[in-house]
Amino acid sequence: MNFELKVTAPKNKPVVWNYEQLKADLTTALADYENRVYTEDTIDEAKADKAKLNKLKKAINDERIAREKEYMQPFNEFKAQAKELCDLIDTASSGIGEQIDAFDDKRIAEKKQRIATIFSEVVSLYPLEFITLDMVYNDKWENKGASEKAISKEITEICEKAVNDLAIIKRMPRYAFEAEEVYKTCLDLNKALAEGERMAEIQAQKGQETQASAESEIAVEMSFKCKITKTQAKALSDFCKANGITLAKA
Repeated sequence: MNFELKVTAPKNKPVVWNYEQLKADLTTALADYENRVYTEDTIDEAKADKAKLNKLKKAINDERIAREKEYMQPFNEFKAQAKELCDLIDTASSGIGEQIDAFDDKRIAEKKQRIATIFSEVVSLYPLEFITLDMVYNDKWENKGASEKAISKEITEICEKAVNDLAIIKRMPRYAFEAEEVYKTCLDLNKALAEGERMAEIQAQKGQETQASAESEIAVEMSFKCKITKTQAKALSDFCKANGITLAKA
């Protein structure tokens, strides 16, 4: 069914009134009023002049309002009718749109399932058990124009890059393990190398601190004999007490 809008409306005829004459008369009168000085004796004349101008203003405004209503009445009727038809169109269009959305949702769901299958088939060919579909998923694969061949090729390229990146990481002398663990979460070689080095340095620092702490806690037992005076013995005893040294009983 074809729809065609046809509007047949005569152009509004211009309002015929003595605009030019009134403008000319007012221009002359206003020039006279600007130079006129009213006195106590002519105050009634001033009131009459003001009333005359206000009366003309009211007449012009009243006519404008009446003409506006007259001109707007057919438009307002057309506006209401147009809105009524647009509301009907919206109702029909909305119903059709819901069906279109349902079909599109169904198509996308089926495409997602196919993408998951393609992903599993491709990844199974590589030693990359840690890679998940969420890590590499591209929303553009859901588009109608994205062929399964193109999707498979893109996933294959991702896997090939991951294999090469892991090979580079394994050649790192100090922090290969840390970098590999990071890479498995992000598939970003630069980030993995930087984060791996940082983590390795932290671990090395902790190791050094632990070793230093352990060494500082090792007790050393020492025995010796010497000849000292009572004064020296007391000084030695005080020193041991001050430094937490236990003297064995003889």
